[in-house]
Parts: sequence; C-alpha cells; structure tokens
Amino acid sequence: MASYCPHCGASAPDEARFCMKCGKERLPDPPVPDTPPAPAQAPSEPRPPASPPPPVYTPAPASAPAATAPSPVGAFFGRTFRGDWAGAAQAALWPFALLLIGGLSLAIPSYGQGDEPVAGFTDRLRIALALLLQSVGGGFDVTGHEQRQPSFGDSNGFGTGPDGLGSDGMGSGGLGSDSSAATLEGTASLHIVPLTVTALWIVALLIGVRVLRNRLLARGYGHQGGGTAGLEAAVRVSLLATAGVLALSLFAQPEIEGVELSSSPVLAALGALGIALVVSYGVLHRVDPLQVAARPGVRAAFRAVGTALRALAVVLVLCAVVAFISLAQVDDLAEVSDLDDDGVSPLLVALLILPNLAVAALGISWGAGAEASVRGSGSLYGGRSESETFGLSELGDVTNDWAIVGALALGLVCALTLGVLAARRCASRGEQLLCAGVFFGLVLLLAAAGGLGVEASGAVTGESGFGGAGGNGGMEIGLSVPEVLLFGLLWIFPAALLGPYLLRMAGQSGAPAVPAYAPAVPPVPGAPAGTSASEAAALVTHSAPTGPATPPAPGTPAPGTPVHTYGPHAVQPAPQPPAAKPRGRAGVWVATLAGAFLIGGGATAGVLVWQDNHDDKTAKEEKADKAAAVGKDDKPSASEEPSQEPGPSAAPTTPSPEKSDGTDPGAADEDGTEVPEGSERVTDSEGFSFAVPEGWTRQSVDPERPGQITYAGSTGREEFLVGVVRDAPYTSYENFTNIEKHTKSAPDKSDYQRIRMERNTFQGQDGAIWEYTYTDEADRTIHAVNQSYIAEDGTEYAIQLSWREDFWPAGEGAKTHRTALKTWQLTD
Repeated sequence: MASYCPHCGASAPDEARFCMKCGKERLPDPPVPDTPPAPAQAPSEPRPPASPPPPVYTPAPASAPAATAPSPVGAFFGRTFRGDWAGAAQAALWPFALLLIGGLSLAIPSYGQGDEPVAGFTDRLRIALALLLQSVGGGFDVTGHEQRQPSFGDSNGFGTGPDGLGSDGMGSGGLGSDSSAATLEGTASLHIVPLTVTALWIVALLIGVRVLRNRLLARGYGHQGGGTAGLEAAVRVSLLATAGVLALSLFAQPEIEGVELSSSPVLAALGALGIALVVSYGVLHRVDPLQVAARPGVRAAFRAVGTALRALAVVLVLCAVVAFISLAQVDDLAEVSDLDDDGVSPLLVALLILPNLAVAALGISWGAGAEASVRGSGSLYGGRSESETFGLSELGDVTNDWAIVGALALGLVCALTLGVLAARRCASRGEQLLCAGVFFGLVLLLAAAGGLGVEASGAVTGESGFGGAGGNGGMEIGLSVPEVLLFGLLWIFPAALLGPYLLRMAGQSGAPAVPAYAPAVPPVPGAPAGTSASEAAALVTHSAPTGPATPPAPGTPAPGTPVHTYGPHAVQPAPQPPAAKPRGRAGVWVATLAGAFLIGGGATAGVLVWQDNHDDKTAKEEKADKAAAVGKDDKPSASEEPSQEPGPSAAPTTPSPEKSDGTDPGAADEDGTEVPEGSERVTDSEGFSFAVPEGWTRQSVDPERPGQITYAGSTGREEFLVGVVRDAPYTSYENFTNIEKHTKSAPDKSDYQRIRMERNTFQGQDGAIWEYTYTDEADRTIHAVNQSYIAEDGTEYAIQLSWREDFWPAGEGAKTHRTALKTWQLTD
C-alpha cells in the first residue's frame, strides 16, 4: 500500500525508509493506542415520553424594540436641564442684585420735582432700570401722544399762554384752525451704553460663576456627564441671568401722563444671554479639563482670548485714569457740561461713562477722531446738518503741542502693553497674532458701542388730517469707526510683532512653546475612559503587578535603579544650535522705539498732514483767528509784536499829536503795520485805538451803561462793543463766567449757546476769549466773540464783535475781529 512523504508529498512504498524524491527520512507513523473499553453503563432513568416532531415552519417570536440612544445634543440638553439649578441661581443672583441696587440708588433723589412730583419713586425706579439696562443691550425709547381741544370763544384756537400753542403757535396764526382739534405725537430715543455698568455687571457675574466653579470642582463634576459639566453649568447660569434681565426690562416700562417708555426687553435679553454665556463658559471651562486638554487648538484659543482680555483691561484702566484727570483739570466743567443748575457733579456723571471716555482717549491717542454731528429736518423749513471732529490737531489747538506728544505716548504705551502681554502668555507667533486680532475686534466693538446718540421726531395733525407739520432730528457723538479700523491696524499688529523683542531685550522669555509632536502612549488595560496621555503614562510606569518578591534574574538592574518600562516610542531631543550672541540692549531699544514711532506715529502724522492740506479757506481763516486771539505763552504772538523794520511798501506814519475821537482811513499804525484796505483806524478818548470797517462811527453812550463804547455802521446789526473798567478787581476769565450766568437768563438774549471760553494771553497780558451765540429781541441769531485782557495799569479792556450768524460762515466777521485785535493799541 503506497504512502506519502510528509516533506514533499511524493508517494512511496510503505516499507521505504527514505523518500525516493527528496531523500529525506520518512518517520514511521506513531502507533495508534488501543481504544479503552467503554465503562459499564449505569442503569438509566426512565426517559420522558418523546415530544411530537416540530412543525415544518415555526415563526420567530417578535422581539421587543431596542432602546434608541439619544443624540449627543439631546443628551447634552438632558444633562443640562437635570443639573444643579440651585448653584446656577446663586451665580445669576449677583448681576440681578447689582442692577436692582443700582436702580434703587438712582431712584432715591427726586431731581428737583418739589412736593408734588410728576414721577414717583416707582416711576423713577423704572426709568433708572431702563437706563441701566442699556449696558446689556436694552433700549430707551419714549413715545408721547396728546390731543388738544380748541378753547371756544378764543380766536386763537388753542388759547393763549407761553406753551407754544397760542397765537404764535398753532392757533389762527399758526398751523391749526379755530374750530378743529390737533393731535401731538412725538418719539425720542436715547442710545448710550454705560460701559461702567456693563463692566460691573460682568464682574458680579464673574464672582457668582467662580463660586459655582469651586462648588463643581469640590463635588467632582469634571469627570461626569461626558466631560461637559462646565458647559452645562454655563448654559444654566446664562438662562437664569437672561431671565432676570428680561423680568427687569418688562418692569422698566412706565407710563407717565401719556408718555410711554420702552426698554426693549427682547434686545436686553439677547444681549444678556450672549454676554453671560461667554463669561460663564470662560470661567467654567476649567471644570472640563479633559475636553480642553484633548484639543490643543481650543486650549490655544482660550489662552489667546484670555490674554487679549487682560491687555484690554489694563489699557482701559490706563486710559480711564488719563481721561478722568484731564476732565478734572477743565475749568468750570459744570458750566461747560450745562450741569451747574441741576446740582449734579459732572465728575459723577463721568464715572458712569468712564470706560466710554477711556475708549475715546485710546482712539484719539492712536489718531482717530471723535465726531459730533447734529441733523434736523422739518416739513416747513427743510433740513440742515452740521458736524465737527476732535482729533490730535484739534487737541493741539485747544491746549498746546505737548498734549499731542503726550497723546501719542499714551497710544504707544497701550499698544506695547498688548505686545508684551501677548509675548509673555502666548506660546507661538500664531497665537500672539490671534491675541492681537481678538484685542483689535474688542476695541472696534467698544468704539462702535461707546458713543452717544439721540433721535427725536414729532408731528402735529388736525382733526381732519390736514394742516399738520412734522420734523425730526438727531445727534451722534462717538469715535469714527473707519478711522479706528485704520489706525488700530497700524498700532496693534506692529506692537504684537515687537513684543517678543522687547521681552528678549529685558532679559525675559515668553511662554514655553508647545511641542509639535508628543509620543503616543498605548492604552492601558483597565484604565478608565477619558484618561489623558500623562495619566496613561503614569499607569504604564507604576502599575506593575503586586505579588511575592522574586530574586532578580541575572543581568537585571538592582532595585532602586530607574527603569524605563516604555522605550520603543522614546524621542531623543535634537541637538540644539549654539545660542546666538545677544545684541546690545541700547541698539534694540533704539530700533524698537524707532520702529514703533515710524509705523504708528508716522502713519498718524501723515494722515493728519493730509487732512490739514485739504482744509478749506474758511477753516484756515478761523484757525488764524484763534492764533491771533489765543496765545500759547506769555509772549505776544508774531502778529501782535511790534515790527522793528517796516516793509518797503509801508507808508511813513505821523503820530497824532493829541487824542481825538475821529478816524484816520487808510493810515498806518505807529508800529509800521498798515490798516487793511476797507478798514480805518479810530482813536477813542477812553485811551485806545483800533481799526474798524470803513463807515463805522462811535455811537452815543447809554447813561445806564457807562464804560460801554459802541462802534457800528449805519445799517445792519454788526457792531463793536468795547468795555472799559478801571482798576478791575477780577481777572478777565472770572468776569466772563459771571457775565455768562446773567446772559443765560437775560430776556434780550435767549437761546444762549456757548462756543468757547478760554484763558489766553493778549499782548503779553493775561486775558480770556469768549465766543457764543444767542437770539436777540428781533428773533435774529447773533454770533459774538469777545477778547478781554487786563492792562498794566489794571484797566480791563473787552473788544467784542457782534455779527449775524447767517453771515458768519462767510468769514468776514472773523476777519474783522482779527483785524481789530492786530491793530489794537493803547494811546494813554
């Protein structure tokens, strides 16, 4: 019988010991053991009767439906709403209590309403809450509706009186009729975000959320619920904080004598929800360490945002201090802000909007301008708008050139603060740029939200719908967002690039860099889910099985010798290049500061020069007027200094041998300066001489106002009023402030508006200039500018020009006053 080779599989006879094909020995087959005899069977028990055979087809029993696992989003919200609401309520109570206490504090004063206040304590509380809720996005909208009935028997339609609805308003001489009623409707909106209240609201929320975080960490919530316990708690806190703001907004909507106030509850709730969610999770994300640690990008983003917030806080505090000190140095701030009659300190009002002022100071120091615009339109008189800008150039005009240097230095310090903090706390260049971008975005947001806006509209309609009139207007004050965008880019990102060099120059290093590659650690059997890499490595190193001690095998290190139990994935550090020789600190300082000034300050100066070159002729004349009237030091300006060498075209002068009240057209000054064409010099018996327009003569002196000399033409309202006070016991500025108080209540000078009132130096003596507008008894708007000073003998001279406001923009009025100041001299 043939068998087969176990090596090559070739057949061979059974008796062959070697394979005839491969030559290998064929091992004999192992003997088959004999089968053991079967054990004796025990007596079997009687079997049950056989069951009938199963049917050919048996239907499978219906199985119960398996439970469907919830989606991750559903599971998250389920854990959120089943979580700890008591702790979240305690955290949300802090900002709610802050708003309520602030509203109660503002509602206590009656604000001069007398014994019968129109707005009671509850109404004042509602109004105060509406103002405070603007800090989180609320509104302040006022709507009024009133219907006036005619006064029968009175031909004026609505009766008489100073309410504007008599014969001068909407009676027979106005817009209504004698027998029809009229409906007055009006709306007004105030848009201001008191950032001080916003900051306090965030601080109160931070306190509550930090208490909640400590509570969650103490209870070990960080390793429960899928690792999102912090986010779940943040959602609960945000919802409760939003509910509190919504309740206060609904309460802060009073109605007082037909005037309704709306606080925009929906906008306030949405704003509170967004702020609360960001702030809460910014603190509570530390409750979920595994979730953040597993995502390096998220960890870097948190670090960059935190650094940007710290830098923004430092910058705003610095700018707030500078802005508050600057305001405190303003003379008569209460009169400038028109709060002197209300008994309210303007510095207290400034504290409520101090961060707003800080943002404005930051923008101006970077080169952006603060814009103020007023617009109005009516169905009868058309529309008109005006705007002004206050930037670095205007700051220099108001104060001096050193103020511009100080402002630029403030902007440089603020920008470098961001760069240094980003270099210290951020691990990579990309993270530093992300921090700068977040800071830039926050500055833009604050610049857009930190302004002031007022809008108003009204309409009057008759009962039949005809004969009505309406109008609307508005005012806006705030930083120019496009300019903040431009100059912010020029300051922030170069500072972020220079920050690491500043640290290196100071001998410090930034945040340690995050390694690009970390060796993977294999999973450890029995380790809980979610174990981090460092924890797994610790388990690999320290989880040797315990048991009876055995002697070490030959070649095994002795006990106590460190053993690397996990070596296949070890990464050997690459050889480091030799350290470069540090540069000299003086050179780095010079290069850094030069780069910062060239990038930021140079661009700012370039834009300012470009703006100055595009000023129109009127603006230049007004600026020259300021230069002539407002001195920067105790020396007279160039236009006021006597000329030592008269020009070749100057006519020889002959001093007048005696004083006279006559005029000398076209004559030159005694100092060699010619009187401009179209003007003539007048010499007054009170001891002064100056140039006035041709044809202007001295008017008779009012016996009730001695010392007030008037020069005017034969037609028109324009005139010079020269005041002479011997041995004045006050300064010119003090006299102006005293006169202004009476001017505000004078019946012949209504609608008074101050333009400027400043101390200055005129012809080497202390003086002041006062510019304002008012409406005279003939309902004409008059523009007046008054230069006063105290002469060496103690006599005060005030040279005031009055000009109609309609003709002032042409520049002739400013030129006339400037000519008078240039040619002014004393003859005694």
